[in-house]
Amino acid sequence: MKKRDMCAVIFFILGVASLSRAQAPGPYNAITDVPGIEVGHYTEYESTGGSTGTTVVFARGGAVGGVTQRGGAPGTRETDLLKPENLVEIVNAVVLSGGSAYGLATADGVMECLRNQGIGYPVGGGNVVPIVPAAILFDPGRCAPFDFRPDFSFGLQACLSVKGGPVEQGNIGAGAGARSGGGVKGGLGTASVVLSNGIIVGAIVAVNSSGRTFDTNGNFYAAFLEMANEFHLPASAAASKDVLSLVKDDGLLRNTTIAVVATNAKLSKAQATKVAQMADDGLARAIKPAHGVGDGDTVFALATGTDTRDASNLVSSIGSAAADTLSRAVVHAILAAKSIHVGTCNVRSYCEMYPVNCPH
Repeated sequence: MKKRDMCAVIFFILGVASLSRAQAPGPYNAITDVPGIEVGHYTEYESTGGSTGTTVVFARGGAVGGVTQRGGAPGTRETDLLKPENLVEIVNAVVLSGGSAYGLATADGVMECLRNQGIGYPVGGGNVVPIVPAAILFDPGRCAPFDFRPDFSFGLQACLSVKGGPVEQGNIGAGAGARSGGGVKGGLGTASVVLSNGIIVGAIVAVNSSGRTFDTNGNFYAAFLEMANEFHLPASAAASKDVLSLVKDDGLLRNTTIAVVATNAKLSKAQATKVAQMADDGLARAIKPAHGVGDGDTVFALATGTDTRDASNLVSSIGSAAADTLSRAVVHAILAAKSIHVGTCNVRSYCEMYPVNCPH
């Protein structure tokens, strides 16, 4: 083996080896632990029990973006722009929203919000075009009229609410109207990890999956990735009886899980794309099945670059950490989701179905 090739192998091994060292969640165990990332939500609730909303992941100083899309029914915006061969490098925000394809209009509201702040790709004359990729999930018509869905105003309000610190989870923002695994209440979840080398990775996800996140005994498929007892599950999660078998699918292709992973590492556009691709494996670990015909599963990656070290030999370890963190965020989404019992609208949450697994 040539000396140059041997050095490349050593650098790769060193990068992956960092995963085996001590790691811990960030102080908020949220995507906002990544410096430069803020999150905002806007949610509306119907008197009939329906709800829907929009979540904005804001990179105030800009971030290099990437994306992967493996579901069979995507609803996305500006994903072609994120291909490594295309011009724009920097993303200003990513929008996750309910509303099916109608919900893509929320990105217009975010663009207006950012334009008013002078944030975006400069095009001369003091003008900017904010770069705001978006992805949507299907939640219209659930315990509410079909035309109860996000629009321009949702994106604007979500953008105006962005902040750092703790991130609200469950029936909020893009997770408000979400369902999972045949009718269990889905929701919004987040998680983070700080690697031993100082690299921080975070994830946020709206779980609206056709697949299930746990087995018939209430055991989460991704429970083995828990860090610092974050899920607060019993040593052996098991319900007194199998209630999941009572849940019926509505038979319609009303699915899609959408997510953003972020890191403070300095990455190129191609490297961010690879992190997104690897992070997508986190959905497959946490949801069975994932990426189906009716799932528009889409994962964005953002690299804020506030850690200015050369991270080219760490891409694989960052991508692996992003996959695990995204899996953990899926579990948080389901644990944080709340049941809905309003009139004829009855949607059970995981914690209602398996109360012994939710002592908190």
